[in-house]
Amino acid sequence: MSAREGATVRRGITLSPTGLTTFLVIDAILVLTFAVLLVLQLTGSPSGGPTAPAADATSATPTPSAEPETSPEPSAPTAPEANAGLTEFVMPSGNIWCSMTETSATCTIRSFSFTPPEAPPGCTGVVGPVLTVTAGEGASMPCIPEITPRPDAPVLEYGQASTIGEMTCYSSRNGATCRHNPTGEGFSVARAGYTFL
Repeated sequence: MSAREGATVRRGITLSPTGLTTFLVIDAILVLTFAVLLVLQLTGSPSGGPTAPAADATSATPTPSAEPETSPEPSAPTAPEANAGLTEFVMPSGNIWCSMTETSATCTIRSFSFTPPEAPPGCTGVVGPVLTVTAGEGASMPCIPEITPRPDAPVLEYGQASTIGEMTCYSSRNGATCRHNPTGEGFSVARAGYTFL
């Protein structure tokens, strides 16, 4: 056996020109498949075309894949320039819905993990799923006889706000935050907790 043949054996398997061509073709197919999958992932469209525009605050169905809001805001966020002006809205998760008047804002949370305060004497309903703020009265978690059903209301997307009269409510991944603008009194509610502002 020649020195060259011995070197080939010591290095491992050698590929014939046909085997090398097959290897390169398979490698090219794998790289092309990866590139197509990457493009589909980045565009979010199975056809590779443009994605549909994001829903605005007037769409009536919460996004079922949106994660429920987890932790309440420590303070009211800065109001965005665009304001939805909705008297009723639902958060994208569908877990929180709110109603507003010129002097009050009330939010109801369907599913939560926080421990609400004890019901006051004489309360024959529940305390915990509803928070409210009213001009001149501040924020509270009242006793309610029953949870009202979620209205068929527009979705207030995360990062948007709604102002009606003296009240502003904000939608974020940290929950719903509503406040009385002249005093700053209000609340923030999310699945994991609530705070009074």
